[in-house]
Amino acid sequence: MSIKVTLVQNQIFNSRSEIGDLLGGNLRSGITKSNKLNAILLFTNEAELYADYFYPKGTYDNCLYTGIGRRGHQDSLDNKTYALNIDVLSHQKDERALLVFEKRESKYYFVGEYQLKETHQNIQPDADGNLRRVFVFHIEKLSDVFST
Repeated sequence: MSIKVTLVQNQIFNSRSEIGDLLGGNLRSGITKSNKLNAILLFTNEAELYADYFYPKGTYDNCLYTGIGRRGHQDSLDNKTYALNIDVLSHQKDERALLVFEKRESKYYFVGEYQLKETHQNIQPDADGNLRRVFVFHIEKLSDVFST
C-alpha cells in the first residue's frame, strides 16, 4: 500500500487531482484517507463553510480543524462522514499520519505533518443553516516534511 514520497512545507500542487494522483483519496472531501499511504489527508480552505485556522497568528504551529460533514450532527452514526471524523480521533492509535494541505486561491500547499492533541465539540450552523454539533480537532505540527 505504501509508496515512496517526500512532501515539504509550501510544496505547491496545482489541483486536488494532482494530490490525488500522488496520494490517492477522495478528491472532494475535506478529510480523506490516502489509499497509497498510511495517512489521513486534511484540507483547509478559508472559502469553505468551516472556519479552520492556524495559530499563533502568522504560524502553522497549531490548527483548529473542524470535522467533516456539511449537514447534520457530525457525531451522529447517521452521518455518512462519521467514520472519517473517528479516523482523525484515532489516527495515533492506528499509526496513521495526519497530512495537512491548505488551499490558497486556486492552488494547494502542503503545510506539514500534524498530530491530534485534543478535541472538543462546538455548535455551528450546517450548510442549510440548522444548528448542529461539530468536532473541532486541535492539531499540532510535528514536521514541515513528510517522507516515506
